Amino acid sequence: MSVIELGLVTSNSDKLAEIASLLPKGYEIVRLDVGEVEETGSTFEENAALKAIAGLRDCAIALGEDSGLEVEALGGAPGVYSKRYGNSDPARIERLLGQLQGVEPRQARFVTVIALARRGGVTELFRGEVQGTISSAPCGRNGFGYDPVFVPDEGDGRSFAQMTRQEKGHISHRGRALAALVQRLRSASDLGSENG
Repeated sequence: MSVIELGLVTSNSDKLAEIASLLPKGYEIVRLDVGEVEETGSTFEENAALKAIAGLRDCAIALGEDSGLEVEALGGAPGVYSKRYGNSDPARIERLLGQLQGVEPRQARFVTVIALARRGGVTELFRGEVQGTISSAPCGRNGFGYDPVFVPDEGDGRSFAQMTRQEKGHISHRGRALAALVQRLRSASDLGSENG
């Protein structure tokens, strides 16, 4: 069985490892180093597409991904600015919890959009979402980003950071977007041949 190599534009090694762990057999993810792609889009879709298209410099099929946390009580913030909400994961979480102090309810959702770009082709978008709530304090040592304070509705009361990578992947926003992408790849003979 031949392996389809997918190039992902990212500087986040945690994100790369998580996606690699969720891909089924027959697919391999490699990091495309195209430098920092400026996220000038106002939506996850726009930012993911910017990254994927930048990756076409080095790869015939390139992926771009943008993710973020949208908190209802904050009008959808931090949203596309999730990564820029602070200079580190702890700083971002501290800022978020500070803004939510005394606020109820604390509904939120994680969103991921994966863009698939091909040379001379149309860029396709795959979106995944998971609903949940923001806890009052971080809990768990796994994952990254806002995982320690995000408790998914479909889980068992644990935060994403208390779950294994596989447990999180079954219900996560990134896992869902990736599943939609893989379904598209499996159904499309026009994609697999380009990197072969």
